[in-house]
Amino acid sequence: MFGLRKVNGNTHSFETTFQNWKEKGEDVALLMPEFSAKWLPIAEESGSWSGWVLLRELFPLISAELAGMALIPETERLIGEWLSLSSTPLNLKYPELKYNRLCVGKVFDGVLSPAQPLIRIWTGELNIWLDKVTVCQYENAPTLDKKSLYWPIYFVIGFSKTCYRTIVDIEVGDVLLISNNFAYAIIYNTKICDLIYPEELKMVDHFEYEEDFETDDFDIKKSEIEINDENDYQQINSFEDLPVKIEFVLGKKK
Repeated sequence: MFGLRKVNGNTHSFETTFQNWKEKGEDVALLMPEFSAKWLPIAEESGSWSGWVLLRELFPLISAELAGMALIPETERLIGEWLSLSSTPLNLKYPELKYNRLCVGKVFDGVLSPAQPLIRIWTGELNIWLDKVTVCQYENAPTLDKKSLYWPIYFVIGFSKTCYRTIVDIEVGDVLLISNNFAYAIIYNTKICDLIYPEELKMVDHFEYEEDFETDDFDIKKSEIEINDENDYQQINSFEDLPVKIEFVLGKKK
């Protein structure tokens, strides 16, 4: 039996990005900033990422004269304008932090209290404390030239029993949990290779939470053989028994 578990795309990208940077040896950590300071909120204009920077770390990037100025409202305003109006005020080498223009908010003076730990990464110029990253990279994803394929290739990701209620509740972006995760590729009836999933895409064969699967009763139109069956829970042992073609979306383009 399988269930459908909702996966938050932003959370997945946030966690995947942190792991990628950590594996590459970047100066990165997942932390709660438990100290008081003057923070400036910044974000990519389309909302692909957002976070905070310390005002005092921005001073050396602007000018030596400004670096010696006191943190007064006028200085803070100048820093915000510099970030907003400059074409490339920050040198961010990471594809996940690509930007066309930065949007800047009001200075916050105190201790940040985010709902979850932030990604603190040293960019070579300053630390950025990220609270959102919506674009992640998959470095080892293979490139497939579709024009070089002359036969239909089918990818089998496992076998499961399901029920009508679960089928009708499938939505784009849901993740399919499979009880028997035999993954391989076939051309017609010939198996050509096994499939190995990256860690973040691995199938699981159990439910972590009760809410991961559907347990509600449901009503369906029964055949003549089942008309006297008082149990309205119907098991479907094979997708071939379904009157429609079922395709499960494991991800979606942004």
